[in-house]
Amino acid sequence: MNTLKKINFQIIPVQIFLFAFWFKNGFIDKFFGVTIAAFNPTESNKGDSWAGWESYITGGWNKSEVAHTLFTPAYDILFPVIIFLQCLPAVMIIIAILKCEFMHNENNDFTKRAATTSLFVTSVLLFSQTIAGSSDGQYLWQLLGLGMVLIMYIKAINKS
Repeated sequence: MNTLKKINFQIIPVQIFLFAFWFKNGFIDKFFGVTIAAFNPTESNKGDSWAGWESYITGGWNKSEVAHTLFTPAYDILFPVIIFLQCLPAVMIIIAILKCEFMHNENNDFTKRAATTSLFVTSVLLFSQTIAGSSDGQYLWQLLGLGMVLIMYIKAINKS
Protein backbone atom coordinates (compact mmCIF):
# COMPACT_ATOMS: atom_id res chain seq x y z
CA MET A 1 0.00 0.00 0.00
CA ASN A 2 1.30 3.39 -0.97
CA THR A 3 2.38 5.61 1.94
CA LEU A 4 0.18 8.48 0.78
CA LYS A 5 -2.91 6.26 0.77
CA LYS A 6 -1.93 5.00 4.22
CA ILE A 7 -1.69 8.57 5.51
CA ASN A 8 -5.04 9.39 3.92
CA PHE A 9 -6.88 7.16 6.38
CA GLN A 10 -4.60 7.60 9.39
CA ILE A 11 -4.95 11.38 9.53
CA ILE A 12 -8.20 13.27 9.68
CA PRO A 13 -9.59 13.01 6.16
CA VAL A 14 -9.87 16.22 4.17
CA GLN A 15 -13.61 15.62 4.02
CA ILE A 16 -13.96 16.37 7.73
CA PHE A 17 -12.11 19.69 7.47
CA LEU A 18 -14.04 20.86 4.41
CA PHE A 19 -17.36 19.76 5.87
CA ALA A 20 -16.79 21.37 9.28
CA PHE A 21 -15.68 24.70 7.82
CA TRP A 22 -18.44 25.10 5.24
CA PHE A 23 -21.18 23.55 7.40
CA LYS A 24 -20.41 26.11 10.09
CA ASN A 25 -20.09 29.06 7.72
CA GLY A 26 -22.89 28.10 5.33
CA PHE A 27 -25.56 26.14 7.13
CA ILE A 28 -25.15 27.16 10.78
CA ASP A 29 -24.14 30.81 10.44
CA LYS A 30 -26.22 31.74 7.43
CA PHE A 31 -28.98 29.26 6.53
CA PHE A 32 -30.05 28.12 10.01
CA GLY A 33 -29.43 31.54 11.54
CA VAL A 34 -31.62 33.35 9.03
CA THR A 35 -34.28 30.60 9.10
CA ILE A 36 -34.51 30.54 12.90
CA ALA A 37 -34.62 34.34 13.02
CA ALA A 38 -37.42 34.39 10.44
CA PHE A 39 -39.59 31.87 12.31
CA ASN A 40 -38.68 32.67 15.90
CA PRO A 41 -37.11 36.13 16.19
CA THR A 42 -37.14 36.18 19.99
CA GLU A 43 -35.04 33.00 20.25
CA SER A 44 -32.40 33.85 17.69
CA ASN A 45 -29.27 35.90 17.83
CA LYS A 46 -30.00 39.29 16.19
CA GLY A 47 -26.77 39.05 14.22
CA ASP A 48 -27.95 35.84 12.56
CA SER A 49 -31.11 37.38 11.12
CA TRP A 50 -31.35 38.71 7.58
CA ALA A 51 -31.06 42.27 8.89
CA GLY A 52 -28.15 41.32 11.16
CA TRP A 53 -26.20 39.80 8.29
CA GLU A 54 -27.12 42.72 6.06
CA SER A 55 -25.76 45.16 8.62
CA TYR A 56 -22.55 43.14 9.06
CA ILE A 57 -21.86 42.40 5.40
CA THR A 58 -22.87 45.76 3.93
CA GLY A 59 -21.06 47.47 6.80
CA GLY A 60 -17.86 45.86 5.53
CA TRP A 61 -18.67 46.68 1.93
CA ASN A 62 -19.52 50.29 2.77
CA LYS A 63 -15.97 50.94 3.96
CA SER A 64 -14.94 51.00 0.33
CA GLU A 65 -16.60 53.22 -2.24
CA VAL A 66 -16.10 50.58 -4.95
CA ALA A 67 -17.56 47.72 -2.89
CA HIS A 68 -20.40 49.94 -1.71
CA THR A 69 -21.28 50.85 -5.29
CA LEU A 70 -20.94 47.31 -6.68
CA PHE A 71 -22.31 45.11 -3.91
CA THR A 72 -24.44 46.97 -1.36
CA PRO A 73 -27.36 47.76 -3.71
CA ALA A 74 -27.47 44.09 -4.76
CA TYR A 75 -27.38 42.66 -1.21
CA ASP A 76 -30.86 41.12 -1.43
CA ILE A 77 -29.77 39.20 -4.52
CA LEU A 78 -26.20 38.43 -3.44
CA PHE A 79 -26.93 37.14 0.07
CA PRO A 80 -28.97 34.11 -1.05
CA VAL A 81 -26.22 33.37 -3.57
CA ILE A 82 -23.64 33.58 -0.77
CA ILE A 83 -25.71 31.19 1.36
CA PHE A 84 -26.07 28.74 -1.53
CA LEU A 85 -22.36 28.90 -2.40
CA GLN A 86 -21.28 28.41 1.22
CA CYS A 87 -23.58 25.40 1.63
CA LEU A 88 -22.53 23.71 -1.62
CA PRO A 89 -19.13 22.33 -0.44
CA ALA A 90 -20.79 20.85 2.68
CA VAL A 91 -23.45 19.15 0.54
CA MET A 92 -20.73 17.73 -1.74
CA ILE A 93 -18.87 16.36 1.29
CA ILE A 94 -22.04 14.74 2.64
CA ILE A 95 -22.37 12.96 -0.71
CA ALA A 96 -18.65 12.01 -0.61
CA ILE A 97 -19.01 10.57 2.89
CA LEU A 98 -22.17 8.64 1.92
CA LYS A 99 -20.21 7.21 -1.02
CA CYS A 100 -17.41 6.22 1.44
CA GLU A 101 -14.80 8.24 -0.44
CA PHE A 102 -12.68 8.44 2.71
CA MET A 103 -11.94 4.72 2.49
CA HIS A 104 -8.84 3.27 0.81
CA ASN A 105 -8.93 2.79 -2.94
CA GLU A 106 -12.22 4.63 -3.36
CA ASN A 107 -12.83 7.15 -6.11
CA ASN A 108 -12.71 10.72 -4.74
CA ASP A 109 -14.92 12.44 -7.33
CA PHE A 110 -17.19 14.25 -4.87
CA THR A 111 -14.30 15.11 -2.59
CA LYS A 112 -12.55 16.71 -5.59
CA ARG A 113 -15.75 18.56 -6.47
CA ALA A 114 -16.13 19.75 -2.87
CA ALA A 115 -12.53 20.99 -2.79
CA THR A 116 -12.97 22.74 -6.14
CA THR A 117 -16.25 24.26 -5.00
CA SER A 118 -14.61 25.37 -1.76
CA LEU A 119 -11.81 27.01 -3.74
CA PHE A 120 -14.36 28.76 -5.97
CA VAL A 121 -16.46 29.99 -3.02
CA THR A 122 -13.33 31.20 -1.23
CA SER A 123 -12.28 33.06 -4.38
CA VAL A 124 -15.67 34.75 -4.71
CA LEU A 125 -15.67 35.81 -1.06
CA LEU A 126 -12.05 36.89 -1.28
CA PHE A 127 -12.84 39.05 -4.30
CA SER A 128 -15.58 40.97 -2.47
CA GLN A 129 -13.64 41.22 0.78
CA THR A 130 -10.46 42.40 -0.96
CA ILE A 131 -12.37 45.11 -2.83
CA ALA A 132 -13.96 46.15 0.47
CA GLY A 133 -10.60 46.08 2.30
CA SER A 134 -12.16 43.85 4.96
CA SER A 135 -10.10 42.04 7.58
CA ASP A 136 -11.88 38.79 6.54
CA GLY A 137 -9.66 38.86 3.47
CA GLN A 138 -6.70 37.74 5.60
CA TYR A 139 -8.18 34.39 6.63
CA LEU A 140 -9.68 33.94 3.16
CA TRP A 141 -6.19 34.18 1.60
CA GLN A 142 -5.07 31.46 3.99
CA LEU A 143 -8.13 29.36 3.15
CA LEU A 144 -7.43 29.85 -0.56
CA GLY A 145 -3.90 28.51 -0.10
CA LEU A 146 -5.16 25.60 1.97
CA GLY A 147 -7.76 24.84 -0.71
CA MET A 148 -5.04 24.68 -3.34
CA VAL A 149 -3.01 22.32 -1.16
CA LEU A 150 -6.09 20.14 -0.59
CA ILE A 151 -6.71 19.83 -4.31
CA MET A 152 -3.07 18.85 -4.89
CA TYR A 153 -3.32 16.33 -2.02
CA ILE A 154 -6.51 14.80 -3.42
CA LYS A 155 -4.93 14.52 -6.87
CA ALA A 156 -1.85 12.89 -5.35
CA ILE A 157 -4.01 10.39 -3.46
CA ASN A 158 -5.85 9.50 -6.67
CA LYS A 159 -2.60 9.00 -8.61
CA SER A 160 -1.11 6.64 -6.05
